[in-house]
Amino acid sequence: MFVSDILSQKGGLVFSVTPATPMAEVSKQLSVRRIGSVLVLNEASSVVGIVSERDLVRALAAHGPKALELEARQIMTRDVVTCDPDDSIDEVMQAMTNGRFRHLPVVNRGELLGLVSIGDVVKARLEEARHETEALKAYIAAG
Repeated sequence: MFVSDILSQKGGLVFSVTPATPMAEVSKQLSVRRIGSVLVLNEASSVVGIVSERDLVRALAAHGPKALELEARQIMTRDVVTCDPDDSIDEVMQAMTNGRFRHLPVVNRGELLGLVSIGDVVKARLEEARHETEALKAYIAAG
């Protein structure tokens, strides 16, 4: 199974903000939309960063309530790891585990196609395992 399979099921909707978006607005969007991160896109719709709940917690720990007055550019993670739609679920799981992050933008030739979360990846892997189990049961029953 590949990242493209996940996107074909969940779609490519991505919530994003600009680098100048106040963190108060970012935190509101995370809460209202019940999501764990938002991408930070520039005027050309290119990914320049990501703000996760973890980034927000770090900013609050460092700046207290004033963190909500900061802009996304001031607390975002700048070195955003991305994946390709042709990457396997196993490759993506490994990247997320190694990098200790839960959200991965899907980019192909510079174009943002979507975002996959660890939940999406685990769900896809479980579905893949279920199909494998059913195939083995059918094979054994036929034998």
